[in-house]
Amino acid sequence: MNNFLTFDIEEWYHANFEGFDFSKYIGQKTNLEKNVDSLIELCSQYSVKSTCFVLGQVGENSPQIVKKLYNEGHEIASHGYGHQLVYNMNPDTFKSDLKKSCDILENITGDKIKGYRAPAWSVKKETLEWYYSVLEELGLEYSSSVYPAKTFLYGIPDFPEKIHYPLVKGKKVTILEIPGSVVNIMGKKVGFSGGFYLRIFPAWFINKNIKSKNLKGESVFVYLHPREIDKNGPRLILPFKERLIHYWGITGTKKKLNKIIHNFSQSFMLIRDFRDRN
Repeated sequence: MNNFLTFDIEEWYHANFEGFDFSKYIGQKTNLEKNVDSLIELCSQYSVKSTCFVLGQVGENSPQIVKKLYNEGHEIASHGYGHQLVYNMNPDTFKSDLKKSCDILENITGDKIKGYRAPAWSVKKETLEWYYSVLEELGLEYSSSVYPAKTFLYGIPDFPEKIHYPLVKGKKVTILEIPGSVVNIMGKKVGFSGGFYLRIFPAWFINKNIKSKNLKGESVFVYLHPREIDKNGPRLILPFKERLIHYWGITGTKKKLNKIIHNFSQSFMLIRDFRDRN
């Protein structure tokens, strides 16, 4: 069974809560390179390669980070240029943002960018009619951008949970979608293997559900942001609820990630390789 270890490579201040403007934090002290080095070291310990969805801005400002990941054999994919939400863009502005990020990353690595992950799972139902066509126009091959449940921030609750080629206006697209992994808890679908969910749930619960999904023939992707292993890093000033979502459980996240990688190291593969097989 194949699973995917993925990281969203962005700065500590990249957040898209309603009414929050991260632009005032740009240029402040950052631990991004140190945190990425820690992730590279952890992956090397278990001979695991990850798929990294990198912001174009990171490639522009810190190309050495992208080069490090690429030279270690990790896949470089796009996270957009400036961490803008897809549903706040129209097809033209989205295409421009995505192309800019791909151009930057391709100039650093020399390889074609094949995958994209939307910041903050910001692909909504109303964007589906043009979202995949833009990826196709730019020659991308897969997306990992839809959360197939509903939160107050994002999600498409009736979106298929399986990895598939979506139907748009009755036609199957050429983009493979790897949606967020969810489990049913008391009648509600929730994530469990990345970000906030990985931080709040214990390692045994995450491991149990990855195993359960795999036994059913379902792949799971794990995802984190570099800031989520940095318990002493700079922090945003946020309201109580958003602060909990953004920082709850950070102290133990690196140790938990270590356990997950240890348990599933033999199953992790690059998403581009999985796409090539399918």
